[in-house]
Amino acid sequence: MKKLIRLLALVLALIMSLTVFAACKKTPDKNDVELDDKGNIRPTDTVANVEFWINGDEYELEVFQDLVDRFNKKHEGQIKVKLVQKPSDGYETAVQQSLSGEKLDVFYVGDAGYKSYAEQGLLYDITDLVANSPVYDLSKMWPDVVTRYKYDVNTMLSGTESGRYYGVPKDIGPTVIYYNETEFERAGIKIISVAAEDLDAYNGGAKDDRGNTKADMGLSNVTVKEYGYFVVNGQKYFNNQIPMSWDETVEVATILQNSMSNQNAYGYFTEWWFNYGWTVGGDCIQYIPTSDSGYNGGWYDFTLADNTPNFIVADDAGSVTVNGNTYKAGEIISYADKIGLKSTSAAGADYSKEITSEVLALETEGKLNRLPSQREAFTEFVRLAAKTSTVVDTVGGVNLMGYGVTPTPSSIGSDAGKTQAFAQGEIGMLVDGRWNVTYFRDPDAGIKFTWDVCPLPMYRDYDVDGFGAERNVTVHGIEAGHSGSVGLCISNNSKVKNAAWKFIEFVASEEGQTAQAQKGFAIPLQKDLANSEVFLQSDQMPRNSKIFIKAAEIQGAGDWWYLTDNAWIDDWAGVLNGDVRNGVKSMTEFFNSKQFNDTFGKLLEYTKKR
Repeated sequence: MKKLIRLLALVLALIMSLTVFAACKKTPDKNDVELDDKGNIRPTDTVANVEFWINGDEYELEVFQDLVDRFNKKHEGQIKVKLVQKPSDGYETAVQQSLSGEKLDVFYVGDAGYKSYAEQGLLYDITDLVANSPVYDLSKMWPDVVTRYKYDVNTMLSGTESGRYYGVPKDIGPTVIYYNETEFERAGIKIISVAAEDLDAYNGGAKDDRGNTKADMGLSNVTVKEYGYFVVNGQKYFNNQIPMSWDETVEVATILQNSMSNQNAYGYFTEWWFNYGWTVGGDCIQYIPTSDSGYNGGWYDFTLADNTPNFIVADDAGSVTVNGNTYKAGEIISYADKIGLKSTSAAGADYSKEITSEVLALETEGKLNRLPSQREAFTEFVRLAAKTSTVVDTVGGVNLMGYGVTPTPSSIGSDAGKTQAFAQGEIGMLVDGRWNVTYFRDPDAGIKFTWDVCPLPMYRDYDVDGFGAERNVTVHGIEAGHSGSVGLCISNNSKVKNAAWKFIEFVASEEGQTAQAQKGFAIPLQKDLANSEVFLQSDQMPRNSKIFIKAAEIQGAGDWWYLTDNAWIDDWAGVLNGDVRNGVKSMTEFFNSKQFNDTFGKLLEYTKKR
């Protein structure tokens, strides 16, 4: 009898444990596939139909139609994906309208709208699917682009341990400078290709990445240093693996502009201020901790015009401690630490923006180097397009004039305008993303010159004025820039979530990433794959594709990703890219404008407790 009771108890316990397990485990819809504990598809008699929306161009459509065909063949009798191409104009509106139904399964979400979708509960939480995937190994991918999609909808912070994945990256598109090599040669600029870490070997007689020694380039008696551009005995040189300084960028742009075969051409074009601000540690908003109980621990201040200097740990200083935080050589002191912020009494209240005595003492000891302020960096960006007769800003009684080396936003037109202008030889250097490679390689683009890529400008100062080879770096910032990314997400209303995930997993696999990379428009998510000929494609332009890899390591998301929407950006950005960069308004007028000053109040709304 006791044995029978024990047996019944055991059976009952087993039933209860199975019941609890079943309750905890997500049961797939009858139209979906079922996944085992390792993320593999269990045998099924049902075909799950997945609708996949994209809004890419003809090149992307070709790649993804091929991927869909391969996936469908691989999973015949299990899953069938239908690709639907939507026009870019109105894509987000179409997605929003369709997310309330069950038709849409997998779709593109740009990093600009990702957080908003997640907070609205429109995206399926795929964290567990990512963790259990036999294919999707986050540890092998670019850290920044992965954390970009890890989001906590409660704290509204990204990359934290509490964050969840409501999507994963389809790709990453780092930004670089595309340059017209034919026009460089026309301007008498010789090109060498040596990474900073290879300069010692190059100075010792080794060849650069183009197979040339110093002697081949007329540099036998010169020690080549970390310059993007330099001049020796009247001969101009450009190193396409070293970021140009701000001054070098303007100088090269001016030389090109004065010599290009198209007399109406410009030497340079960029529409983004990010790498100018970020290279010196500035930004357009900063998180300010607060003890105000009405906020989730902090609030955002609008610091686009912040005029406090930034500081970087000197290369020979080892490490330093500032405001209780440790920084290594080459790291920039954060905004909060340079002014000693711990918390403020109330969100939006005034707080001291004075550099702390601790920071100033470390500067005096030579352990910290002073960098330009965010305002100075931002002004440098605006000066690029302003005419040389235009006063862009006045600092300390000194008028800062325009450089006139880039076209104004009104003259460049749409986003396609800048790429067409480069292809037609109307711009000598263009800052843009990896996605342009496919277009520039296409014979229909009509490019009749040799082109390549180089890093974005970086702040660097020297002990000697001019561009001679005898200069030594005294102060430098960090390499910085932004990368674009599109996420693949699953609708929360999809009835085939497991099947949809298996397709996303396939796109992220080595096979899927190889297909995208081979067409040129994307850098693979996996670092090892990106460092192979699958991506580098050294037999095609650009020859210097390794620059994209370095960029992917260091570049972050643009300001459109920072918060849940762009309501805090749109008004001031409209004035900036309109009247200011078109030379109608000065920086002072911009900073005094209603659109600029209303932003402070708008930012306070984002972290209020709801």
